[in-house]
Amino acid sequence: MFFLNELKMIFSNGIIFVFIIISYFLTFKTSKKLKENGKTKDYMIVRGTGIFYGVLTIVALVLINIY
Repeated sequence: MFFLNELKMIFSNGIIFVFIIISYFLTFKTSKKLKENGKTKDYMIVRGTGIFYGVLTIVALVLINIY
């Protein structure tokens, strides 16, 4: 429980907003440019990282609202 309380303090609204912006740019903007340039492997890595940041944002929102 102590660990969750510490994480709640770290994941403030500003941090969550930054994660949302990073996730959006990685998932949609940057990956689209890489796909258009034919860099499929880089496209998959960037898109996966963007999805990871999106999931991390959702977990942080749930953590703040539950605890």
